[in-house]
Amino acid sequence: MSEPMVSAVADPGSFQRGRDYFLSGRVRELKVDGVAVSAIVDGGRAYRVRLDLTPTGLEGRCNCPFGAEGFFCKHCVAAALAWLDGEDAPIATTAGKGTGGGKKRTVKSAGKAKAGTKSKGGRDRRLRNFLLRQDGPWLVEELLRAADSDPLLRARLEVAAGVDAGDAFDNRHLRSRLEQAVDVGYYVDYREAEGYFWGIEEVLTEVAKLIGEGFPDAARELAAYALDLLESAAGLVDDSDGGLRVAIDRAEEIHLEACSASALDPVSLAEFLVERALRSEYEVFITAVPDYVPVLGPTGMARYRELVEGAWNALPPKQGSDHGSGRFTVTYLMERLAECEGGTDALVEVLSRDVAGAYDILRIAQRLHEDGRDAEALEWVDRGLSDFPPDPRLRRLAAECHVRTGDRGKAQDLLWDNFAESPSVDAYIALRKVAGKRFTRWRDRAMDVLRDEPAAGQRTDLPPFSDGYGHSTLVEVLLWEGDIEGAWEAAVAGGCRFGLWLQLARARADAHPGDAIVVLRAAAELEIEKKDRRSYQEAASLLTEARTLAEGSGHLDEFDAHLRALRTTHKAKRALREELDLAGLP
Repeated sequence: MSEPMVSAVADPGSFQRGRDYFLSGRVRELKVDGVAVSAIVDGGRAYRVRLDLTPTGLEGRCNCPFGAEGFFCKHCVAAALAWLDGEDAPIATTAGKGTGGGKKRTVKSAGKAKAGTKSKGGRDRRLRNFLLRQDGPWLVEELLRAADSDPLLRARLEVAAGVDAGDAFDNRHLRSRLEQAVDVGYYVDYREAEGYFWGIEEVLTEVAKLIGEGFPDAARELAAYALDLLESAAGLVDDSDGGLRVAIDRAEEIHLEACSASALDPVSLAEFLVERALRSEYEVFITAVPDYVPVLGPTGMARYRELVEGAWNALPPKQGSDHGSGRFTVTYLMERLAECEGGTDALVEVLSRDVAGAYDILRIAQRLHEDGRDAEALEWVDRGLSDFPPDPRLRRLAAECHVRTGDRGKAQDLLWDNFAESPSVDAYIALRKVAGKRFTRWRDRAMDVLRDEPAAGQRTDLPPFSDGYGHSTLVEVLLWEGDIEGAWEAAVAGGCRFGLWLQLARARADAHPGDAIVVLRAAAELEIEKKDRRSYQEAASLLTEARTLAEGSGHLDEFDAHLRALRTTHKAKRALREELDLAGLP
């Protein structure tokens, strides 16, 4: 790889600014792993960069706003130049000429070292021979100097010198790195969240390595500290994609692995697990049982049981749908403990204490049904249907029990009640499967119900589309039955959700391309209204699909005229124009 190759994947402005960043020393924590590198680049904030030299070329990711859009930003450039400046710089062939557009592109990798470059094995042999010839005092000083900047090396040396492994590792460096990764000092929005959680995962990976190096106690303490940090910073990050849960799960995995490799006091561990679970707002260690049972052993489990049962017995009687986080955690811990130690009967005993609604009954009946105890499950269902407002989930479970015991008539009646009360395609399918050959009479009744649903209000801007739900369920049912034309007629007559219009349009595209083109164009307009790049990409895809139909049906000129008009209407949307260009649309 060379500097011209880096300039080929970034626009000129990004390359120059990235070069300035590199020369001014803004790249830190550069870590090289074969043909990949990670780094932090200090700009307006600290940005995390990852570069990969793949068989197809150089790829870069950054959590800055420009990088989040898929561009090879100035931070990627700075990190790439720092990589080139290091001893482990990758070697690659010259890339083709760049277009300067700034989109993430790739640089061809040579895959082989240049002629004359020594292999790592050769360098190791030369270095080993050199070290063998040196005096002991010089080697000691060099090792101490290296150990000052590498806590793990220092700990390994101290263990070799007789220091207990539990006291040898100084975890202050990794604690600091966890703090820097989790608490970045500002709100992490959606665009930056992926890079943020990726940075946390990198540090957790370093923590996990301590276990294999012989320092499980340090790994355990750091994993617990990471959990505290993650919970405290939870409100400062957009977690729409669930990155926080992934990070918490990873820290919990490391903690369990470290405990399994340590000689711990089982009573102290039990107390820690219960205390930490009870004060957590993010369900930390809520699934400790049965995972920690082998580590806790009989003594630890006895203490764990004592603490959980004490918290459970201290709960006041449940009132209605009381699902507060504190009550949920305690009851969940108790349920897992009961199931682990006593199976279904113990779990039912725990669940039956807190029956305050239909859902509580449902959980008990479901577990009995899963164990094949349908008669007992039906007793609980009957209680639920008589003591609480009708619940479709209870009826559905009761129907399953009746089918298993051979009373399909009762099952059909229950499933019809579900459908009549709240028509849906799922309720229709459930009734159809149970009724079998006797479904004809049920179908006629169901169709009457669906056709009586109020039609959606018509939209004048996107005919024949509509606002509202309309006859969506009828359309879904007819599509499930394979009656595509009947579903289209129902949609035209009563309206339906827009996603169903797309499904219908594509199903009828071969025979009715004109209808499909209208729907696809309208869908593209709705995506454009969202005003973000992902939606623009979807709009370009929909228009490409429509253009193919227009070409096949002899209406290409008319469709291309529509595309030109669309470009004029949205000429201020640069990102949209770029996506249309990338799709090859006129």
